[in-house]
Amino acid sequence: MTLGSIEYVITGDSFAKLFRMLTREGLVYSDMKQLSGEIRICVSLEYCLRFERCCKAAGYQPKRTGVRGILRFYKKLTKHPGIIFGTILSALLIGYYSNVILRIDIDTTDTALRDRITDVLKEDGFTAGAYIPELDLVLEERSLKQKIDEAAWIGISRTGAGISVDVIEAVEAEKGFNVGMPCHLVACEDGVIEEVELLDGQLMKCIGSGVTKGDIVVSGKIVSENSEWSADGEHVTRKTRYVRSIGKVRGSFTRTVEFEQPFDTEVKSLTGTEKKLHFINIFSAQIPMFAKVPDGWYETEYEKQDFPEIGGFRLPFGHTEICLREFDMRSQLLNEEEAFALAEKSAYRYEQNFLKNYELKNKNCRKEVNKDSVRLTVTYELYGEICKESDFFIPAYILPTDENSQEKKCAR
Repeated sequence: MTLGSIEYVITGDSFAKLFRMLTREGLVYSDMKQLSGEIRICVSLEYCLRFERCCKAAGYQPKRTGVRGILRFYKKLTKHPGIIFGTILSALLIGYYSNVILRIDIDTTDTALRDRITDVLKEDGFTAGAYIPELDLVLEERSLKQKIDEAAWIGISRTGAGISVDVIEAVEAEKGFNVGMPCHLVACEDGVIEEVELLDGQLMKCIGSGVTKGDIVVSGKIVSENSEWSADGEHVTRKTRYVRSIGKVRGSFTRTVEFEQPFDTEVKSLTGTEKKLHFINIFSAQIPMFAKVPDGWYETEYEKQDFPEIGGFRLPFGHTEICLREFDMRSQLLNEEEAFALAEKSAYRYEQNFLKNYELKNKNCRKEVNKDSVRLTVTYELYGEICKESDFFIPAYILPTDENSQEKKCAR
């Protein structure tokens, strides 16, 4: 394959000497035309230097008149250096971005698990823009398996300019059905039993009974007796069976919690200074448009803008803006109203975090003012599960479980 050819014009009287030299050198030429006093000839690019030397040795001065083939395209490109620069830059960018992480796909529907995997990947350097040949996917798989217990299996594979994380979630077996150790259901609150759903175990308290913390409501030790009469009297056979108590015991109970708030406290105060950080989004990569992250404490607010869709396809480009609002921690002396307001916020957070599994029937609040603080005492009337599992061990001396522990003889 040739890159092109060059057209020459040679003037002179006789060209026999020149043709003999070209034949001896084995030069390839084409489209030769001889006119009066000149010849026109086309020589391939790889032979052009040798051709010019032969012409000068024969006493002729060849003159280039034009180019053919790809050389014509090259000649046009030299007049447009921007095209050459853009082509080279595009080739370099394609080569670079084909070896960096632009997108990370995590195959799971569990949002919490996806966030956990993303955090571990960031800690190990698997972020957008990371150079893939420098990353060890096998070691990262092992790291994810060691740090994330919620996944039974994790695999990482390279997909073009990104990586794909395949996850098989660990399915936790239903509690109580696969554990061999026997247990009781023990009251964890002082209350009244209102509902019982029992699958296994011996019910020790009936509906409507009051219980205190530590009372055995459902026993994992089941004792059954079988009575038989004979001529010698009554024979009682007692059989003991140990099981894992399975069921739910619901009831009403009260819980009292105290929330104390000092008058002298630290509060977050906005300084009024706001700054904005801008990012250009390319796939999952975020390219910062700033040189330094400002120092200080800031509240953040994200605003992401994607480019419009074209034919139902969303372009993988966008813009992210982070609004930073500066604040600092200042010591502030609260009055009673402000202190009680903060104590009520603490009570609300407690309710959201610790009482969401219970039905709140009623709530009574009592306020107290001390020298240095205020105290909010809240009494909750709740309905929900009031028992928890409590494992126990079977003493070795009472095994096996089948025993004739008592025999009664009655005179006829």
